[in-house]
Amino acid sequence: MDEFDRLLYEGSAQLLPELSALKPPCPWKKPIGQICWGLALITITLNFWGLDTILPAVGTALLWLGLAPLRRENSGFRFAYACATLYAVLRLTAVLIQATPLDHWLASLIGQEWNTTTGPVPLYDALWTVLIQTVLIQMVLVFVVGGLWQGLKGIFYQAGQKPQTAAAGGLVILEALLIPMALIGLEGWLLVGPLLILWVCLILSLRRIGKSLDQAGYAMNPAPAAVSSGMALGVWLGLHLLMIAALPLLFPRLPAGVQTPVYGITASNSALRAELLELGFPEDILGRLDNSELARFEGAYGAKKEGYRNDESDLPDGMPSIVTVEVPVRDEKYGFRTVYLAYLHWNPNEASGGYMEGIQVAQDYHGVTHRTTRPDGLLKWQDSAGNAYTMPLDFWFDTDNAGTSCYYANFSLPEDVSGPTEGFLFWEAVPTFPETVSLYNFSVTAAHKRSRWQYPYTLPSELLASGFHAPSWQWRMYQWTSEGQLAPEGQYDPGKY
Repeated sequence: MDEFDRLLYEGSAQLLPELSALKPPCPWKKPIGQICWGLALITITLNFWGLDTILPAVGTALLWLGLAPLRRENSGFRFAYACATLYAVLRLTAVLIQATPLDHWLASLIGQEWNTTTGPVPLYDALWTVLIQTVLIQMVLVFVVGGLWQGLKGIFYQAGQKPQTAAAGGLVILEALLIPMALIGLEGWLLVGPLLILWVCLILSLRRIGKSLDQAGYAMNPAPAAVSSGMALGVWLGLHLLMIAALPLLFPRLPAGVQTPVYGITASNSALRAELLELGFPEDILGRLDNSELARFEGAYGAKKEGYRNDESDLPDGMPSIVTVEVPVRDEKYGFRTVYLAYLHWNPNEASGGYMEGIQVAQDYHGVTHRTTRPDGLLKWQDSAGNAYTMPLDFWFDTDNAGTSCYYANFSLPEDVSGPTEGFLFWEAVPTFPETVSLYNFSVTAAHKRSRWQYPYTLPSELLASGFHAPSWQWRMYQWTSEGQLAPEGQYDPGKY
């Protein structure tokens, strides 16, 4: 110990107790800690209780708050701060889009497909889900960590020390690797587990970099903040909460379709009606078909009814009763084809209380048909003044999560209703081998949205296609599965299957 150190040592014993108990300042501890926690909450999310939205929101705010006081130190920190601001804006925009129908409106506006090796996908899904959410937002985060890395290197150089920033550089590489991992759908603990362990080690090492800078004695000049960190975090989370809680309440129903008044009764007591009744066509449903709908069954030689009907006194649950009618008819080109009618009936005390409805029709589980037509759907009801109306249901083709070919329709039931609301879905099936009897399996699934609020904004068709069983307070679903037959005349047996 030289003379100067000895004097300092002896003088320290004469300091006041209050001064000797003071700890040295640690200006880097808080911002580096906020950055580490921010990266942790952004990267590792939990998909339950809404934590997949809450945790990234908190992490985004902490990352921005940690970089805010450092932006005056050097150009690396300024770049990281600017990228963190852009990242926060993009994440908030994603929350906004998911809380409103804007996502679906943009998808319908673009309305094109992008051909991939696994088949065509909607162009909007490719642009938004892949290009923006998976690539762009994550790439901005990579730039944030890259600016942080360069900013820390600059600080060590200014302090006259060798940079100790390997952890920050490793995080840049690892965050960049998350992009191809997400694109190829890499899963499994054997693959992701080692990377997660490495990522945790890098975050802990980044935290120790702050301690190294504090020990180096580099005097940080923090940029002034207009508000405290607690208030900024509260405003940021409050904005998210407002979007998630309030915006979905503004769009509980789907826009009304084209509602056409019915001024006259077009049904008549034709010979075809009498023939269908004799074959076993349900009389109550037959009486609700007009002549144009009845003409679909011209040449019928059989009929089979299956399904259930709700009692009018049943408590409202938003679900329609579903009755299916199978009618094989003669066809000059194919020998015969089978016409299917799915009749949906909403009780009067249910029809006007729903928010969204969805129908999924899976037409051929066993692949025994040469051709199936797209369902042709129609709603019928009367308003409180006794006026009759109809509204078409627009079906489109897609596959569900199991790859089954299905048709989907989304709609909201009319609000001014007196009596039941009825749905009529028609489609046709042509067998691959018309000379034999084929087992024909199909299903009709109905989804009913019970709650005004839901985040993210979800259409009934999305729920039906995903196979996800949503909470009963939000959705109710019912599937009617039927076994029919495609059989030529003389071999059709209504009691078979």
